[in-house]
Amino acid sequence: MSVLEMESGGESSPNLVGPVIRSGDLAEAVIDAIEADNPDRDVLVLDRDDYVRIHTVGECRLTQVSLAKFYGQAYALSALEIDMPSFKGRLSTRTNEYRWYYENEA
Repeated sequence: MSVLEMESGGESSPNLVGPVIRSGDLAEAVIDAIEADNPDRDVLVLDRDDYVRIHTVGECRLTQVSLAKFYGQAYALSALEIDMPSFKGRLSTRTNEYRWYYENEA
């Protein structure tokens, strides 16, 4: 699929999930890595100048391998939490993969 610019206010959709990352090189690498790790989903990006919302519908995967590839150096996913002031959805963490997901309460 592709990376799409999200409209302001679009982040209120309840089934969007994913990280909110401080703007910069790391955010750009996270966008590229999420696009690679979620080939069957559009990646929706909302740039708020000092932070970037990166979301997909229903589920969003980010692997350590993809992040290191696009960031250009080794990067422990646990360090992402320093630059991730927030996220949308539920988060499942592993050493080599983060997974945000939407869980319907019905």
